[in-house]
Amino acid sequence: MRFKEDIESVKKRLYAFWDREIIDRALVSVIAPKEKGKNISMFHNSRDMTGEPEELRKYWEDPETIYRNNMERLENTFLGGETLPIIFQNYGTSGHCNYYGAVPSYGNDTIWFDPVWDDLTEAENSYTEERLKQHLEITRYLTERAGDSYFIGMPDSSGTLDALGHLYGTENVLMDMLAEPDAVKNAIRILNEGWIRTNEMFYQVTEKLNGGGAHAWMHILAPGRVAHMQCDMSVMFSKDMYREFVVDELKQQMEWLEYPVYHFDGIEQEQHLDYILGLDRLKAIQWTHVAGQPSASHYLPVLKRMQSAGKALIIMAPPDDVPILLENLSIKGLYIHTEADDVETAKEIIRYVEKNGREQG
Repeated sequence: MRFKEDIESVKKRLYAFWDREIIDRALVSVIAPKEKGKNISMFHNSRDMTGEPEELRKYWEDPETIYRNNMERLENTFLGGETLPIIFQNYGTSGHCNYYGAVPSYGNDTIWFDPVWDDLTEAENSYTEERLKQHLEITRYLTERAGDSYFIGMPDSSGTLDALGHLYGTENVLMDMLAEPDAVKNAIRILNEGWIRTNEMFYQVTEKLNGGGAHAWMHILAPGRVAHMQCDMSVMFSKDMYREFVVDELKQQMEWLEYPVYHFDGIEQEQHLDYILGLDRLKAIQWTHVAGQPSASHYLPVLKRMQSAGKALIIMAPPDDVPILLENLSIKGLYIHTEADDVETAKEIIRYVEKNGREQG
């Protein structure tokens, strides 16, 4: 593969990850700029386009611009360990709200959505494929241009309650969870149906190229349908509210997913962990290092609890965490993501994992 000569070894490790099996070592993804200080982020726009509305639109919507920007990123990135040459389809977090009337507002690095629904009954008749067709055209274009250069990850359509917050307003959703719980549940069910319908369309376009499914910023491949689930709004929920409103959302999504991952965004979600770990079909939990909170190595009891429940772990952590995580966690189903300032430091991290991330005994 153009950007990844060892892709066959990487695939073996990534596929074994889903069964928490070890090929030779723990999984690690390390990125670094080939030229120190160069922007290599999937999320950060290196140009300030806030005063250039047409250029900003093209940054988010024009297939050729998206292709060129990603090729520049891949050319400038050291893809260490299991890091994949992959393109992230970014149509906004919980982006399936696009297909229910949401209007995106493009920032330099982020897509925002302002509420457009006045009432939850609007879920019944708001599904539209106008923007979906535009997004699928981007997917087809990127797929046709891929050759043997890159994979294409699924769109960031994740978290249906979060998408409902985009459409109706988070405060309104929270109020109606108390005042109109059945209406909220019905809206979740309808939006989830659209989530499944549209994800299947994206999956069908990219399945052959990816050899199944792919997730961009987690750098994972799977021989089937893969995506992450989430409910970032749940940091404001009680345990009972999570059980009542989120668990069924996740179960409905797992009817489509073959390799489901839960995006665990902040230690506040620990109160919901019993319900998350109770999802038998859940394969893995992805741990995000949230700004303002200690890194993953400070939460070893929580991480061990996840592993004890049979869930694989995808952990975003700083380089200093790598030795601690390898020493204290099972390497079966362990995938550590980190980044370095330069290529030599990235290679040192990989060498450390190759030496210390092996099964003992």
